[in-house]
Amino acid sequence: MNRRGFTLIEIAVVLAIIGMVMMVVIPRLPSSDSENLKISARTLASTMRYMQDRAATARTTYYLHIEPGTDRVTVMEAAADGSEKEPGDPLLRQRPLKEGIIVADVVIPRMGKLKDGQVRLDAAAGGLRDFVAIHLRSKDDKFWTVMAFPASGKVKVYEGYQEDAL
Repeated sequence: MNRRGFTLIEIAVVLAIIGMVMMVVIPRLPSSDSENLKISARTLASTMRYMQDRAATARTTYYLHIEPGTDRVTVMEAAADGSEKEPGDPLLRQRPLKEGIIVADVVIPRMGKLKDGQVRLDAAAGGLRDFVAIHLRSKDDKFWTVMAFPASGKVKVYEGYQEDAL
């Protein structure tokens, strides 16, 4: 008697191999602009939280430099002589924005909406001095908003363009 077909073990092995290949291939696929925007907003928020925590524990000051209209966001550390230097912490040297994501504007109540130039946010042992809303934009004109609240030290991320603190 000649039986044709696959055994359950053969099917399970093939499915396991396909699953392993997908685990390797899928993370390497290019991500969409909207996914890059979401990742950038969350990474920037995490960087800001971490910067505030490090400032409090290390008793130093960090500066977040943001250039609205570009993708340039960097963290610098206060040096002993009053100048700025690259932070010693490798996590603070990483680039928070993915390619194709820009800072549309930065809103600080005492300064208004800043669409160009350079903005410097200071984080000392007490955290950030001002409330700030940072609007990130993708190439397809989608927005995410990162808001930092000075009183609580919280940094929150919102989908879309948020004007005021929620």
